[in-house]
This record gives sequence, structure tokens and C-alpha cells, in this order.
Amino acid sequence: MIRHGAFLRVFRQAHPGVAPMSLAPRRIPHALCCHLLGLGLAGATHAAALTVKVHHELAVLPTPAGRVLVHELDVRNVGGSCARIVDVRASSDAQPLRRYQGDAIAPNALVYDARMNPLPNPAPGASALHPVDVPAGGGAVVYFFLVLDDNLPLPEALRHEVDSTDCNAAATTRSTAVSDTPVSRAAPVVVGLPFAGHGWVAGDSPNDFGVHRRTLIPLRDGGGDPIVGRYHVPERYAIDWVKVDADAHRALGPLDRNASYLAWGEPILAVADGTISRIRDGMAEGTPPYNPPNATVEMAAGNYIMQDIGGGHYAFYAHLQPGSLRVRVGERVRRGQVIALLGNSGNSSEAHLHFHVSDANDPLLSEGVPYVFERYQATGLAGGLNERNGLFDDLGLHAPSPRFALMPPSYAVLDADADPDAVGAWAFPIRYPAQ
Repeated sequence: MIRHGAFLRVFRQAHPGVAPMSLAPRRIPHALCCHLLGLGLAGATHAAALTVKVHHELAVLPTPAGRVLVHELDVRNVGGSCARIVDVRASSDAQPLRRYQGDAIAPNALVYDARMNPLPNPAPGASALHPVDVPAGGGAVVYFFLVLDDNLPLPEALRHEVDSTDCNAAATTRSTAVSDTPVSRAAPVVVGLPFAGHGWVAGDSPNDFGVHRRTLIPLRDGGGDPIVGRYHVPERYAIDWVKVDADAHRALGPLDRNASYLAWGEPILAVADGTISRIRDGMAEGTPPYNPPNATVEMAAGNYIMQDIGGGHYAFYAHLQPGSLRVRVGERVRRGQVIALLGNSGNSSEAHLHFHVSDANDPLLSEGVPYVFERYQATGLAGGLNERNGLFDDLGLHAPSPRFALMPPSYAVLDADADPDAVGAWAFPIRYPAQ
């Protein structure tokens, strides 16, 4: 876990081809998360030389709130002077979906210079007319979390438009860069839950200002120089799972003992049939409730397992207990099989399971892909993760309500299906895609 606030932390390079940094955006709900490596990349450019494109494919994520397009817009300044982003729009068939103007741009963008160094957002109270300035050769990443209307057909494509001017305060002429991107019809990966039991909290699952989805892995060339605008987003759909009891406790006992945390020692289950493709074991656990000092990229995930679940998809389970891994590389496992125990290894301030699905057998050099859980029982919503007392400040519980083929909302509380015989036996309505 990395504590999230308005700070910048630079990790020393410990992974070939990767130079990670972490810039936590403002207005993020506190998350129990580990950035496997964080970098804030962003893109804007000189008004007359702006280029824009969607970073990765536009893929639909089914959620209880509706179908969501979670994506990043790359904006590059390929001109010779500073550019000021003044308006960003997303639309489909001329119907507006999202617009960032004035002070709304900076919280949704990460700006970098020509050396891929992240630049600070404008100071609070800065003029709404001059929200984001991007130097020549630099760029920006603009974040979108678009909830689509379930009553309408899935869009064929999205149009993104970025208006910019010269950074000169007297500049009035605007230039518009446009990108049209098709929306993928591919279904999300369907998996089981990586645990059993009750009271699991989906910490920082995909959301508008989520920390996971803003963790970018920049790339460097063979000489160690940054490749401007090149990066991966492996944690785009990641979740940090913790446990809570009915009284909002995440821990019972001294907060500096791993065994006090309800999630610690829980069996971790394979989410699908597949082959173990990569593991790491032997890293000691940290002392909660603090992140380890001098964290590096190599230690960020702690002890982990990667599993090839087919179709070019890999399940990633991180922060496992040392010595608890029950599988080897090349071993075939079945869904629901115990593969390790949940721990507090790596860049983590308390016991939790970091889980996501990506498109390559690498924790860092891969892209997060959308996935849903075949079924779960929604039981409430948690908020206000408090590290001082091991509690959630807010916990609203309700009677279990079944959910099928969905990604749970951020900080949803849920139970696993208690009936193992029901696995694979229910006919459930996957809501994707709506044509």
C-alpha cells in the first residue's frame, strides 16, 4: 500500500526498461493500494502541433452502475512552444459524454516534460482560463471514466477533441486536435473470486479518481533515455482486497502485528483454470501500518503469482505471505484451488490482496484488461479507511444481494458464494455487450 496524497515519489529503477514514478492525483479516495510503480504521464502540446490518441483499446467494463469505458487519452506536444489545454471533450455520434474545462482539466490530467518528468498541476485557485500548460516536446495523459446508458446501444466509436492555445496569456486563437477510436466488442474476462468467506472490501476498484488506474509504467530505450509518450497501465482494473467485520474493524489487536488484520493468512484461490506462469517468493513481510522505507520497483508487489488463464490473459495475485506459495511455474491449477496465503509483503502498509488481470506475463510491462466476477453477494459499502485505529470510518451493510458478471464498485463490501456446488450451475445474464 502507498499512502495517497498530493505527493510525488520516485522509485529507483530496478526493472529493465522501466523508470517508475508515482504522482498521486488530487481528490482520490484513500486507497489501500500498492502502486506497483507509479508514474504520472500526461499529454498536451503546442496549439498548432497537438496530437491525440487513446492509449489502449476502448473496452467495456460492466459494473452495477452501468457499462463503463475506462481509458486514457494521450496528448502530445510535437510543436516548438508551450501549449495550454483549455477544453477536452468526449462524444459518440455527436452526443456529448464528458467535458473537462477550466479547473476540471487539471484533476483529470497528468502532465510531463520532454524528459518524461511529471509536472505539478496548477496551484489551487489558479485562473480557470489557464488550467494546464504543456511544454514543447512533452505531453499529457487525460483520464476518462465514462458510464454509458444501458438503455442505449453500445457506441461504435468515441471521438475525443482537445482544444489548445499558445501559453502566452494574450493568446486567443484555438486549435483542435481530434481522435476517433472504435469501441471494442470483446467481452470482459469472467473469473471467480480469489477468496472465500464474508466481509471482503473491494479497495480502489476502478473509479473516476482511482489510484490504481493512474499508475503508469514509463518505458526507456536501450540507452536509458525515456521514450516520450510510451508507457503501460497494468493496474487499470486492479483491486486491493481487505476484510472487515460487522463493526467496521479491519484489524483486531495491535495494529503493528500482521496477524491482527482480518485478511492476513486468508487462503488465496485460483480465479480460473490455468497454468502458473511466474512467481516470486521469499520476501519478508512489512510491519503495519507503514509502507517499507526506500521502496523499489522490484519489491513493490512483494511475493506474487501470475497465472495464464487463457486467451492471452494473466491473473496477478500480489503481497502474499513468504513461504505460503503452493504452486510452481508450469503447474496446472483448477479454479478454486488454494495457491497461497494472503500477506503483507512488498510495498504494502497492511495485509491485503492486490489482484488484476493483464495482457502479458509481466507485472509491469503489460496492459490491464477488463474482467468481471462471475457472481458475488453485495452486502454494503465501506468508506474512510482509517490507519490509526484499523477501522473504516463508515460502514453501511445490508442484506446480501446477488450480483452476476460485474466488477464491484470501489469499496463495495461483498461475500463469496457459500455454495460450492453452485459454481458454474447458474444461468446468469452477462450484460455485455448491449447491441
